[in-house]
Amino acid sequence: MELKKLDFKKKEFKANGTTYYIESELSIDRFRQFEKLQSHVGFGIDFEGIVNRLKDAYEYLNKSKPADAAIVLHNVLNGIISNIEGREHPIMELCALFINTKDEKRDEFNQDDINKKIADWKEYAVNDFFQLAFNLVDGFIPIYEEISQNISKKEKNMKPITAKG
Repeated sequence: MELKKLDFKKKEFKANGTTYYIESELSIDRFRQFEKLQSHVGFGIDFEGIVNRLKDAYEYLNKSKPADAAIVLHNVLNGIISNIEGREHPIMELCALFINTKDEKRDEFNQDDINKKIADWKEYAVNDFFQLAFNLVDGFIPIYEEISQNISKKEKNMKPITAKG
């Protein structure tokens, strides 16, 4: 079976007998969920994980261990590139906030509805959902391109370094 492609110009598509509409606005409840998902999509870890990594770096700086802090920060930035392949769920969930059926309540967030949508979309190429999600996460694409260029200039087989406290 050949996977279908989303046509972003049409702003709608049919999946599993349901017509879905790609929209650009969110309700307050959906925006709250979007805020949680966008860091997970961008960094490959949730908000709490980012905060914990930044706390680690801050503690290393306070202990006069700038090299260890740099390693932690490097690994967070490197995670944007290296973890991108394993992020299907947060990406699909983020897209599901913006892709709706005609009769769907747009003023609320419902995880069961999100799961049903994602199940319906299996006949479509996931790359299109990645493209949509990365365009929805403000600033992701230019930052991703800058980081990937910087990393590609360094050693190609560089593995993440672990800090030893």
